[in-house]
Amino acid sequence: MFLTSAIFSKKWLVGLVVTALAVSAWAFVFWKKQTPKVSAELATPMLAIDALAGQTIYYNGATRPWLLSRRPELLSAEEKDDGSERTRALAQAVQSPPLFRQLDRRLRFDTLVLVGDPSEYRPLLDHLLEAKDWTLTYLDHTSLVFKRGTVRAWQPGDLAAIRKHFGKQEEPIFLAQAATKILALRKSPEAKRLLDEAQALDAKAPDVWSALAVYRMNRGEWSQALTNVDRALALDPDFLPAIASKTQILFATRKFDDALTLSNRLLAAHPDDPRLLFYHAKIAHERHAYGEEIDALEKLIALAEEGRRPTSGYRIYLGQAYAARSEAQPAIAEFSLALADPDLSKEQRKFAEDLLAQIKSRAGL
Repeated sequence: MFLTSAIFSKKWLVGLVVTALAVSAWAFVFWKKQTPKVSAELATPMLAIDALAGQTIYYNGATRPWLLSRRPELLSAEEKDDGSERTRALAQAVQSPPLFRQLDRRLRFDTLVLVGDPSEYRPLLDHLLEAKDWTLTYLDHTSLVFKRGTVRAWQPGDLAAIRKHFGKQEEPIFLAQAATKILALRKSPEAKRLLDEAQALDAKAPDVWSALAVYRMNRGEWSQALTNVDRALALDPDFLPAIASKTQILFATRKFDDALTLSNRLLAAHPDDPRLLFYHAKIAHERHAYGEEIDALEKLIALAEEGRRPTSGYRIYLGQAYAARSEAQPAIAEFSLALADPDLSKEQRKFAEDLLAQIKSRAGL
């Protein structure tokens, strides 16, 4: 080969800003689809949305449909426009703290709400936790709400009022969900206390064992995490959150064949989920299954183009996948398209330029 796959295995995650999957509560993106006989309060973020208040609100992409349907008065006319520049910028800022700060300087948000899986907004959340100029004021099983300035901070005891909404069957699931949000806030002891309580309430709930696996994964305790996730799968072999967590565990422990098999099961259930596609491409790359990697990245690019989102990061990965298969011309084409993006960061640009020059040199072009 004119470029070895080893080069690209080392470089696959260098300097690219895309929606990667950190060890998190990612697996729980599926839970509500697996347990259809639950209340709306458990299956949706309605409790957080209905209680939301603010003059100027920053929100992530998963929050917007709920604001449109339940609290449209909180949105500006521009934010109600799917194709507006402001709508796109708000959605993208969870992956780019500098963009968030730029928007905040212009709009001066007083409230910030993040709905859904923390892996969707990890860069912004980490930035907020480090900057400490926003205060967490609300947390439930679906959402985090922050306020600017000196306000009363959320306390674990605040969950007591929320859990009253749930009956005996739903309460352990609520606690497990809330624990994953607390884990994302880097509060492992508090999360573990909730998980222990959830397990005591219902040791036969696969949701609880999946959440315990996520806790162990965050601590790098892969053997214990695998034990927990296998316990969940013993209770329900088709429980997608557990399958998702096990996929991450297998990847982390370099069992790429098995991880790819499980990843295909997840994609069969959710073929257009960008995070699953990205993670599948990552697993396929490590497995040297470059055809599957290329297919996943091409679909990601198509979905991003349809949603008018940047594609340059995906194109750099795609160029590497083609190069790993010794396909110089398509690799050059993808790197060239990526380099045509004026918003490419300096790090990304240098990375792409260096690889493009390397490909051309070794291919005699």
